[in-house]
Amino acid sequence: MPDTDIELGQSSSKSMPDHPYVESSEPESFYRDANAIKGMTGHPPSSPSSWVHVIPEEKDAPPRESSKEDPSTRPVVPPRTQKPQAKASTDDIDPKNLRTEHRNLKKEYEDARQELRTAWRENREQSLELRDLKKQNAHLKESLHTQADSKSYKDQIMSERRKFYEHVDLLEDHIVHLKHQLEKTKLHMDQLTFQTREANEEKAAYETKLQNLQKQNTRLNEDLTECRDDILRLQPPSQIPDSKIAEEYSSLYQQIASWVDDEADDTQSMEARMADLATDQEAPELLKAYLEPDLIRLAKKYADAEPLVLRYIIQLHLHRIILADDIYLFGLDEHNITMLRSVEHAMDALEPKRDTLTIQRWRSETLQALAKIDGFQSEQQRQATIVSKELWAALTYLLPELATDGESGWKRLHETVTTPAVRLATNMRFSTSCYRITAHLPRNSSSSSSHGNNNVIYHPDIQRYTILDVATQKVLRQDSVLKVAEDGRIGEYVMVVQPLLLRMQRDSHGGIALCKPTVAVKLDEPMAKKAKGVRALGALSSWFGGEQEPARS
Repeated sequence: MPDTDIELGQSSSKSMPDHPYVESSEPESFYRDANAIKGMTGHPPSSPSSWVHVIPEEKDAPPRESSKEDPSTRPVVPPRTQKPQAKASTDDIDPKNLRTEHRNLKKEYEDARQELRTAWRENREQSLELRDLKKQNAHLKESLHTQADSKSYKDQIMSERRKFYEHVDLLEDHIVHLKHQLEKTKLHMDQLTFQTREANEEKAAYETKLQNLQKQNTRLNEDLTECRDDILRLQPPSQIPDSKIAEEYSSLYQQIASWVDDEADDTQSMEARMADLATDQEAPELLKAYLEPDLIRLAKKYADAEPLVLRYIIQLHLHRIILADDIYLFGLDEHNITMLRSVEHAMDALEPKRDTLTIQRWRSETLQALAKIDGFQSEQQRQATIVSKELWAALTYLLPELATDGESGWKRLHETVTTPAVRLATNMRFSTSCYRITAHLPRNSSSSSSHGNNNVIYHPDIQRYTILDVATQKVLRQDSVLKVAEDGRIGEYVMVVQPLLLRMQRDSHGGIALCKPTVAVKLDEPMAKKAKGVRALGALSSWFGGEQEPARS
């Protein structure tokens, strides 16, 4: 193929922008419009074979490989400068020959363009290889130049050789030193072998001795187990400490006070309800039994005393139904209670006769085992729910706004008040000690008993009770500014808000106070303010120990 590029029509190729070619339009379009051109100009359009121009070969273009097609078979396209052939008439043009010629020209054009691309690609690869060779040549020249500027190569070789020989000498000296160390190590190993042999002999002797000691230890462990069993048989059951009972007791009454403060914040309707209590047939019997005329008059006189009345009703109901002394175990049915008490009485007739402590230990273990039964737990929970609902019904009579809470109201009362009371009563019965909750106020010679009036509160009683002022709801302290009469009187007893907790003595009829009672008092004169202000008071106090209390007649 000649070294010229031939293109027909307008080129649609974008791969070679430096060499535009003109590519012929479709022959069908050409011949479709031929008659129209002839009608306008009077001459037929020229043949597509005459629309050619010669593009000279670039000087820098790489040589191209010859096409696989034989050049002799290709049609010779005259250059553009050649004289155009005589125009043939439109009737002599054969469309089939023109389409065949167009396809041949287009195929030759594609082959030429492919050859050009291949030549450019080879040229670029050779350029890259030439650039790499130039870089390697530059590096070699630089290395030779650097080596020529340094010391002579021979001197450098000799210096390196001397260093190598010196290093070999050091290695030989080190080898000699290691040989000496090896001899010492072998000698030390012989000594260690001898010591190991002696140690193994001693170990065998100690192992024999150890086996004898193990046999002796086994016999001693058997004896110790027997002794432990004997001790456990003689040891009393686990005792619940007084501190835990007192802590649960104080926590219960603090929760009662918290529930009253949270739920019964508006007590204005209580006065009218309490006034109709005696005549109202629908009033709960629980309130008629608990609300005495003195309490009703107190609530009418002091508006701030109504929360104390509610606390009094709640604690009195819990004491009579759950915490009373005559309740064997809350949740236990009468049949089982009768059977257990019969067993206790029958143990007195045994020989040798069982003392009181032995019977109490038996009762404690029996009740603890009984409390593990699922049936008892369910029954105890059922009875506690009944107590909560009864108490809730009585409270909603005094405070109708509580009824708006519905079922959630009595459930909060059940979780906050009733459940802790049941837990306290159960732990008190599990203990081998006897506890008593009483509203009786302990007195001494310096208190009201010496004056013959149990309804009067005297100044020394501040140390024995937690005293609440009915008018102000404040707790009296030892340093509170009070008006004290000549006989020590400071006010009049109203009611017990928190009863006294006693642990009864086995060898006497008295008891030890574990938690002080909380008493509501009507002061003879209002409590005066301190010059520097009154300090904030903490929670109700509880204390352990104290003097023995005389038996209540």
